[in-house]
Amino acid sequence: EIDLAGNSEMATDASDDEKVSLMGRISSAIASQTVDRIKAEGSKVAEMITKGPMSLTAMCLLGGLLTTLSGFFGMLNILSPLDILPSVYNFVFGLLMIFLEVHHKIGYLGFLYRKIEYWMRILTTLTGRSLFYFYVGSLFLSRWTFFGILLGMYMCTCGVFSLAVGHATAKKLEESQTELTDMESGEKVEFIKKKFNEYDHDGSGVIDAVEMPSLLKGLGIELNEPEIESALLILDTNGTGKIEYDEFKSWLMGRDLNFV
Repeated sequence: EIDLAGNSEMATDASDDEKVSLMGRISSAIASQTVDRIKAEGSKVAEMITKGPMSLTAMCLLGGLLTTLSGFFGMLNILSPLDILPSVYNFVFGLLMIFLEVHHKIGYLGFLYRKIEYWMRILTTLTGRSLFYFYVGSLFLSRWTFFGILLGMYMCTCGVFSLAVGHATAKKLEESQTELTDMESGEKVEFIKKKFNEYDHDGSGVIDAVEMPSLLKGLGIELNEPEIESALLILDTNGTGKIEYDEFKSWLMGRDLNFV
């Protein structure tokens, strides 16, 4: 009887070991599939940003919307009170991301942009905005849920690509500055004024998003669609969504674009 009991106990231990081993293999398989899926989603995001159909601005705007919705539904989860505060942060961060992407189209909220520019100036730069998106993405990744990982990878990808595209664009814009170094100061100002008026097709006194591509091409600067969006953000220093003459002049006269 004792031997039978011992054998039964050993069989039970072996069965438990097999269960643990099986669960380990299942967990590894699920983790592997999750990583592969995340990589695939990241590749899709990268392709959409660089080739379309969605612009870089639209990608970041979608990220802001998803972050806002995630925060909103998280605040409704009263069964998990410890998640409410992070959800509030996500909700506020999402609204802030949306506003940063569309503020120039909402004229009556210009005062709010001025407040952000005064208190959080870094968010009004392309570099600061990119790092902010990456930070929000890292917060989602730290929650280690399937949705959190996907949204975190999405936001981190948007942040990294915004930063990479922005700095590549800034370098190309800086190269155009060196082409005017041989001109005298008065000659340079005359050239800049002439070019600005030439591409201000509607005579509005500003270069808008429609006129921007032809202006850059006329100056010999070849940019793709995401880079053109970045160029508009870099040169638009007052957040109107358009390039005024003083901003255009400041750029070609040698404005430092190392931190944009």
